Amino acid sequence: MEKQAIRQLLLRAERARKALLQPYFVSLGITLGQGHAKILNNLLDKDHITQRELADICHMDTAAISRSIDKLEEAGFLVREREPGCRRSFFICLTEKGVRQAKKVRQGFDYVDTWLTEGLSAEELTAFCGLLEKVCRTMEEHRIPAPDTPESPPSAGGHTHNPLP
Repeated sequence: MEKQAIRQLLLRAERARKALLQPYFVSLGITLGQGHAKILNNLLDKDHITQRELADICHMDTAAISRSIDKLEEAGFLVREREPGCRRSFFICLTEKGVRQAKKVRQGFDYVDTWLTEGLSAEELTAFCGLLEKVCRTMEEHRIPAPDTPESPPSAGGHTHNPLP
């Protein structure tokens, strides 16, 4: 199997995941790709947290999560409550409407999780998750060098070469 197959399969899996989730989230009035579902799902587990904590849990940058929180607040799914003793910090809290919506989001994620693991044995699932975790860690630890630098990624044999023109 070619090395680029990993990248292509990861992209294919992400496209398939989005295609599966998009109609469901649209029916809930949630925009896929802006972190809204992820935010609601995480707040269902841990409510009344700061925007910074929520950004860390959701693996989102502060600017992106701020925009998403604004939109979710406009939709009536959450509110910002002033943190006692701190004029500049707010807790992010689900409203009753937000709790109902977050439960529907969780249900959608649960369906997808069930379908993703359909037909896999416990051993296959453990092995797959271990390999995917390893790939994710590798991607998180590396960067692509700028085209004009002599630095290049290692080859499969451990030697470096620059595959970029």
